[in-house]
Amino acid sequence: MKKTVTVVSTHSCPGEKVGIGKTGGLAIYVKNLINFLQNNNYQINFVTKKHSICDLDFSNKVNILHLDSLTNPNLEFQKISKNTDILISNYWTSGIFSKTFFNNRNILKVNISHTLEYWKKIQISNYKIDKHRIEEEKLLKNYFDYTVYFSKEERDILLSYYGYDESKLIFSTPGYDQKIFFPISKAYSRKKLNINNDQKTLLFVGRLDYLKGLDIAIETIEISKKHSSFYKLLIAGGDLGSNEQEKLNLMLKKNNLDQHIHWLGSLTQEKLNLAYNSADIVVVSSRSETFGLVCLESIATKTPVIASDVGRMKDMIINYDSGVLISNIEPIKFYNKIEEYFNNKYLFKFSEESLEKIKNFKWESVFDQLLSKII
Repeated sequence: MKKTVTVVSTHSCPGEKVGIGKTGGLAIYVKNLINFLQNNNYQINFVTKKHSICDLDFSNKVNILHLDSLTNPNLEFQKISKNTDILISNYWTSGIFSKTFFNNRNILKVNISHTLEYWKKIQISNYKIDKHRIEEEKLLKNYFDYTVYFSKEERDILLSYYGYDESKLIFSTPGYDQKIFFPISKAYSRKKLNINNDQKTLLFVGRLDYLKGLDIAIETIEISKKHSSFYKLLIAGGDLGSNEQEKLNLMLKKNNLDQHIHWLGSLTQEKLNLAYNSADIVVVSSRSETFGLVCLESIATKTPVIASDVGRMKDMIINYDSGVLISNIEPIKFYNKIEEYFNNKYLFKFSEESLEKIKNFKWESVFDQLLSKII
């Protein structure tokens, strides 16, 4: 009989809208992990926080528990904690929750970092670190049997700064679904999203988070306007409807940039595929990333990426083939590379090598390898 796996994600739930508030790549990862487990006939518990609207569509193989309180879990949770063979925690907040409430010493305990607080400081020199979080992240090493990291840099930080035991570290990676992200006609995609077919179009995908660098993408548009280049920036996610987004929109109107920006809001994965395929270029202007999921999904659709050289972008992009990496993250650098693309699109040829480079990032392969290391 297959073992019972309990997946914990207290930071966000995959049933929330991606690109709004705290819900982003972690939620996509958790959803695909649970899909993989149920497709491989594991018994699954999923523990997350309660929120207003949830559109999870897992099969009845998955026992879903939305907790009203993360400090005083209910009786149903207590049953789950006693009926768990493997615990997979996601992010440091889930790690703290798991350390507090899963007391069964016989279960195999795994934590997936997703991102580390100190990693942000390394990538952004003026970043103000959360010292409390760092101390909590350090304490998790004594509770979990394994910690999963997504990059060599993350591994080095876990060893040198956090003091983790190398024998308890497992390398893995996020991934993409080739049945969702694939090339389709640009004209068809633009028609579906009501985008002008002749418009030079850029796409930014992400939350309104300083680390994601939307301000850099917007400044790139401002530079293009000064040079009469007239790009259109599509923003998928961007916390559409939030107070912060409305303030940003007022600023765009004040600077006469609103006509160059089109807010798409939170998109389903299928509509996100249309967005990638409708764009001439995807701009990944992140100041900090552990991995770079948007970059991976864009390459899967054969849409060129101009990206900050952070996270694992370099493991996905072949320069002047599937995209370009920018080491000094400045709007003018992005503008220059975008202009270079529009002046010579043949620079980006998308060779077989560029598609081969992302082949091992398919979710099924990713989780197959991860589970084989754990079990």
